[in-house]
Amino acid sequence: MSQPTTVLYIACSLDGKIARLDGSLDWLFAVAGDGDNGYQAFYDQVGAVIMGRKTYDEVLQLSETYPYADIPSYIYSWTQRTSETVTYTDEPLDQLLDRITPTIEGNVWLVGGGELIQEALRLKRIRSIELAIAPVILGTGIPLFPEGTNETHLRLTASRHSGQFLMATYEVLT
Repeated sequence: MSQPTTVLYIACSLDGKIARLDGSLDWLFAVAGDGDNGYQAFYDQVGAVIMGRKTYDEVLQLSETYPYADIPSYIYSWTQRTSETVTYTDEPLDQLLDRITPTIEGNVWLVGGGELIQEALRLKRIRSIELAIAPVILGTGIPLFPEGTNETHLRLTASRHSGQFLMATYEVLT
């Protein structure tokens, strides 16, 4: 496998929201995809996941068991907790990535949320963005890229449809 890289793989509405203001994803599950929309092929290349605590809490609401227990999982939280399946951290993101990347086989999946994505872009640590764009306009919600996110240039490297989703892959240039 090649050198691990950090990948943002996330779904959003057509107007760039990753969740309703209350964190709900009901709108996302109402959209017809095609099988798993390529998720398993993506996940087979993942060696660790990083996400914010609110995203983690939402993941726990969506599944009876934590779905990423087979790989190292790092949860950003100001409140440190103990868990058998995840590691809570408030370590600076660049330091965490520098520490874990040499120890894993596969890419680091930056799951979300918006503030963590914003910081990773500020640090220029995301190499690829894979978006599943749902044909829904929410109008309000939690933005994929919060106000104040650094200007970032991308290059479209692949696109396809999967059911009603537009799957777009971008290389991060700057």
